[in-house]
Amino acid sequence: MKYNGWRIGVLLTVLFLGASEVDAFFNFGNHQQQQQQQPQSYEDQVLNSPCDGYLCPDTLACVAQQKDCPCPFPKSQLKCALPSNKYVCISKPATHDEKLIAIYDDPVKGPKAKNKGLRDCGWVSEAYKSG
Repeated sequence: MKYNGWRIGVLLTVLFLGASEVDAFFNFGNHQQQQQQQPQSYEDQVLNSPCDGYLCPDTLACVAQQKDCPCPFPKSQLKCALPSNKYVCISKPATHDEKLIAIYDDPVKGPKAKNKGLRDCGWVSEAYKSG
């Protein structure tokens, strides 16, 4: 029996790869496709939330009041209080001063910090009052 070159190549490939790899390569057999769960849309997450308090729009955290919402990126943001129980999240000021970094990383001291020349919560408060 005479074999063509491509038949020998396929035969060697089957022997080399093994049956499962060839099956997967050519998609033989009755494979069930895994159904991938589609991520819920923002609207679905909001509408299906079991929250009985205030649902924070940025983080979808369920809190008692709007002012209790966390910032979306708490490691790199400060939560600055504004009048009327509102807040704004800002990036922590960039500095190489280890003492200032420790203050801005502190969840209590950071939002209260007011350092001249740095755009921190003190700067936000002054800008809000004058605007």
